[in-house]
Amino acid sequence: GAAMVRGGSRARAAASSLPPLKTRNVDRAELQYASTSNGFLGESPALVALLERQRNRERGGGGDGKGSGEEMDSLAYNMLMGNYNTRMTLFVSEEEKRDAEQVLNSTPWYQHGEEKTDGDGGRPHDAAASAEALAQLLQKRMRDLEAETCRRLIAWEDEKHYSVTGSVPDHVQRDTVDALALAALFNTLDLLDVELGEMEEWLQERARVIKPLTDDCAGIEEENRQVEQQWTSYDALGSELRRLLDGLDAPPKLRKTISNPGAVLAYDSAGNVDAKKSEKGIDEIYQVGRFLKDAIDRVESEGGVHLRAVSERVEKLAGMANQFCTSLAQIVVTVMEQLSSDVVATTDFTKSSNDETHTVVAKQIRDAQRKFQSSLLGYIKLIEVLALLKPSILPAIRDAYSELVAEGILSKKRMKVYFASLPQRSSVSGSHVTKDLREYNAVTLRSKEDTGAKDLVNSQDIQKALTEILPVIAREAYFTAALFGLSSRHMDGREKKRNFESAKRSVDHSSQYFRYYMSRICGIASEEDAEGKKVIADPMLSLVSSIHLNEAMDSYIDRQKKGGDHSLSLAYVRATILDMRKKVDKQWVTWVEEEIKWIRTNAGVPLTGKRAGIFASFARFPAYLDHVIICCKADRPTDYSPNLHKIKVVSYYLQKMAGSLFASLHECAERKTTDQQYGANVMRMENSYFFTQSIKQRGSEMTTLFQKQVTAASAICKQSTDAYLGWMIKREFKALHSLFSNISRIRRDVGDADVPIHVPRATFVRTLSKESNREVMKEKISIIYARMEKHLSEQGGLLPVAWKALVKVLYEWFGRWEKLSTQCYKFILEPSAVDVVRIAKAAGNSSRTRSLASEAKVTSSAGGSTVPSETPASRKNKGSLISRSKASGAAARAMADD
Repeated sequence: GAAMVRGGSRARAAASSLPPLKTRNVDRAELQYASTSNGFLGESPALVALLERQRNRERGGGGDGKGSGEEMDSLAYNMLMGNYNTRMTLFVSEEEKRDAEQVLNSTPWYQHGEEKTDGDGGRPHDAAASAEALAQLLQKRMRDLEAETCRRLIAWEDEKHYSVTGSVPDHVQRDTVDALALAALFNTLDLLDVELGEMEEWLQERARVIKPLTDDCAGIEEENRQVEQQWTSYDALGSELRRLLDGLDAPPKLRKTISNPGAVLAYDSAGNVDAKKSEKGIDEIYQVGRFLKDAIDRVESEGGVHLRAVSERVEKLAGMANQFCTSLAQIVVTVMEQLSSDVVATTDFTKSSNDETHTVVAKQIRDAQRKFQSSLLGYIKLIEVLALLKPSILPAIRDAYSELVAEGILSKKRMKVYFASLPQRSSVSGSHVTKDLREYNAVTLRSKEDTGAKDLVNSQDIQKALTEILPVIAREAYFTAALFGLSSRHMDGREKKRNFESAKRSVDHSSQYFRYYMSRICGIASEEDAEGKKVIADPMLSLVSSIHLNEAMDSYIDRQKKGGDHSLSLAYVRATILDMRKKVDKQWVTWVEEEIKWIRTNAGVPLTGKRAGIFASFARFPAYLDHVIICCKADRPTDYSPNLHKIKVVSYYLQKMAGSLFASLHECAERKTTDQQYGANVMRMENSYFFTQSIKQRGSEMTTLFQKQVTAASAICKQSTDAYLGWMIKREFKALHSLFSNISRIRRDVGDADVPIHVPRATFVRTLSKESNREVMKEKISIIYARMEKHLSEQGGLLPVAWKALVKVLYEWFGRWEKLSTQCYKFILEPSAVDVVRIAKAAGNSSRTRSLASEAKVTSSAGGSTVPSETPASRKNKGSLISRSKASGAAARAMADD
C-alpha cells in the first residue's frame, strides 16, 4: 500500500514531462487489469503517470457527448490505483493469471532520450515505446486467437458434415489434437441428443398418463376462474345497483307531503288557503317537487332504467309524482278560484258605475288586475313544480286561469260598463258615416266641400280604449307568460313559436270581451250568427280605426330587444292589433274596390267627349279626401296631421283609386265615339289639371301621398294642352300657317335667297295683308277665346291658364313667322309678335271682365256674395304647370307692361 502511494506521487510529479500516450486498438481496461494483478503499476511510476494524464485528458475533452462512452470505468480506475477491495478475486483461474504474467513479462522496455528511473535501482525505460510494444503484442495475440477460433469453427462444420454423411475423405487427418477435440465434442453432443430424446419419450409417456388429471384440473381451474369473475361481476353490479337506487326512495318526512300536499298548507276559518301562513308548506312542496325531479333526472342521465329493480323503483316514483302533480294541480286551481272571487268581490264597480267616467273605470280594472296577479305570485312555486314534473298538465291550468280572468277581472259586464262610459258611447249607439263616392258633392278649384260635423266618426272612443285598456291586455300577456314559463331565453325558434301560440290562445280567451267591444267601436261588422245587437260595417270608421291602430302599434315595439316575457307580451299586443287591422282594412278595401268599379263606368261622360268637363269621379274624389282628413283629425290636436303615405295599405288603395281615375280618363279619350280633333285633348287637359290642382290645394300630405299620380297628370296635361292649342291656331290661322309652313320647307331646300322664286313676293304680301292685318287679328283672336271658353268648363278653372299658354304659343309662332318674313322677303310683319301678344291679352282681359260682371249680377240677385277671383299666387301656380319654353325679352317686357 505504501509503495502504491509513493508510486502515485511520483507519477503525478512526472506527468507533465511524459509524451502523449498514443494507443491503437488497445483495450486499456484489460491492460490496467493485467498490470494491477501483477503489481506492475506499483513498480513503474512512469506508467502510472502516463495513465493518469491520459485519464485527465479524456475527462476534460468529453463535452461533445462521444467522450462519455470512452471514459475509464470507475472500478477499473480504482483497481488501477490500488483502491480496490482485496477480497475481490481478479483472476478466475491460475491459468488466466499465468497468461497475464506472460504477456506483461514478455513486453520489451525501450530507452528514451530523457530517462527516468524506476524504484528498483535505476533501470532506465521509455514509457511511450514500452506502451507501443505492449499494444502490438496484445494485438498479435488477439489476431492469433481470432485465427484459431476461425479454424476451430471451420473444423466443427466439417465434422458435422462428415458425421451426417458417414464418410471422411482420405486427405483429412482426424488424429490431430484439434480433430480429436472436435470428435470428442461431437460424441458428447450425440450422447446428449440421445439422452434428450429418451427423456422426451419418457415425458410424453408420463404426459399421457397424467392427461386425464390435467384435463380435470383445467376444467376445475376454468370453473374457478368463472366463479371468481362472476363474483367480481356481481359485486360490481351490487355496487352499481346501490348507486342507482340510492336516492330513489323518498325520505319518510317527504312521503306524507307526496301523498297529500294539501296537508302542509294552512287554512283560515272559511276553509280557504292562507298564503302568508302557508309559506313554509309551499316551500316544503317545492322541495318535494325538486326531489322527485332530481331523482328521475338522475336515473335518466346515469342509465340503468333497463334493470328490473331500477325500472320498478322508477315506475313507483313516477306514479307517486303523477299523483302528487294531480293533487297539486287541484290545489292551484282552487287557490286561483278563491283569489279571483275575493278580488272581484272587493273591486266590484259594476253596480255603482253610472256616474263614473271611463278614466275611473279603467283605473279600477287595472287595480283589480294588479291585486289578483300579486296575490297569485305567492303560489308561483307550485306552478313551477308542475312545470318540472308534469308539463302536460299546465295547459289545463292555463285554460282555467284564462277562464277565471275572462269571467272575473275582464268579464263582459266590466268591459260593457267601461265602453259604455266612453264619451261618444259608440259601442252602444254605433255610427255609419260612410257614403259612396257618387254621393259626395262635386268640388271646384275655388272652394271645398264642407262635410259638416255630422259626418265625423267616433274616433275618440277608439283612442281612449287603446290608451287605457290595451296596457291591461299587455300586462295580462306578460303575466301569463311569466306565470307558466312560456318565454325562456334558451328555447329554440320553433319552441318559442309554439309557446307564443299557447300564450296567445290563453290571452285571447282572457280578453275576448275587450276584443268584442273594440270591434264594435271600430266599425267591424258583426257575424251573421252573432248574438245581440248587430253592427253594420262602416268603411270610413274602419279607415280611421286602422290609422289609430297603426299609431298605437308604435308603442309596443321591442326596440330595446330585452327578450323574455317582455318581448312576448309586446309581440302579443302587436298580433292583436294586426288582427283587428286586418278586419278593418278588409272592410275599407272592399268599399274601395266597389268605388273603383263605379269609377270605371265613366258615369256622366258623353260619348263624343265634347264639353265633358270634369268627370263626376274626378270632381268627387277630392271631397272624399277632405272627408278622410276631417275624420282623422277629429278629437286630435290642431297641429296633428295623419301620415297616410306611411301606412302601406291606406296609401296603396288611395293611389289605386287615383289610378283608376286616369284609367277611366284614358278609356274615354281613346274610345271610337270620342272626337279626336279636340274633344279627347280637352278631356285630358281639363281633368288632369283639375286633379293636380285639387291635390295641391289639400296640402303637402296629399301631395306626398299622390306624388306619382300628380307627376303623371302634369305630363298628360302638358301634352294634351300643346296639342289642343296647336289645333286652335292652325284652325283659325289656316292661311298663315300654310303659307309659312311652305316657306320653311322651301327655305330648307333652296335657301333664303331663292324663296321668292317659289313663293312670289306679291303673293306673300297679298296673303299677309288679307290674313294678318290688325283688325282681322283681333277678330280671330276673339273667336279663339270664345271657342276656348265654350270648350273648357267653368268647374275645371282651366280657361285663364290655357289662355295664357295660348298667348305664349302665339308669340312663339308669330315670332318665328316674323323672322322668316324678314330673312326671306325683307318684309316687316305687321302686327308684330309683340302686338299679337298685346291683342291676345286684351281680348282675354275684356272677356274675363264681362264674365265677372255677369257672375256678380247673378249672385247679387240671388242674395249671395260674389265669389272672389283668382289670386295672383294661384294664377302663378297654374301657369307654372303647363308653361312653355322661355319667351324672348321683348315679349316678357310687353306682358309686364300690360
